[in-house]
Amino acid sequence: MLLVGVAAGCVWERLASPAEWEVTRTSLSMGEAASEGQFAVIVVFVVVGIVASLLLGGVLAWSLRDMGWVTTPLVVLATAGASVIAWRVGVHLGPPDPSSVKDVAVGDHVPARLAIDGLAPFLAWPVFGLVGLIGTTLIVTTRDELARTY
Repeated sequence: MLLVGVAAGCVWERLASPAEWEVTRTSLSMGEAASEGQFAVIVVFVVVGIVASLLLGGVLAWSLRDMGWVTTPLVVLATAGASVIAWRVGVHLGPPDPSSVKDVAVGDHVPARLAIDGLAPFLAWPVFGLVGLIGTTLIVTTRDELARTY
């Protein structure tokens, strides 16, 4: 969980293109077109989470296959934990708070901080972790059944 979370956070920080704030005489402003970058950051987080969760769910299903139903809540907890770790790593590695950036002139653009402003992106991780669990379980079960048949 920790390794997947850290790796996913690094990937998210590298792939995400945050919106840019424009420096004005009195403050920072963001136009409507630039604000689409805020949504793109969330989409990248979810896509990275889908890949990471499918892999983590599959690995846990494979390695804990003898534990039975207990694997299901473990996958949910592990992927949810990985999502929080990825979020914190991405925020830590990403751009700083735009209001804290010094030495900027009027008209300069400052990248926004990576942010997730809702619960839904975090819920995608456990859902796809369960998809990885189910897919791996079906593959292993089918393989075992075929081995017994032949």
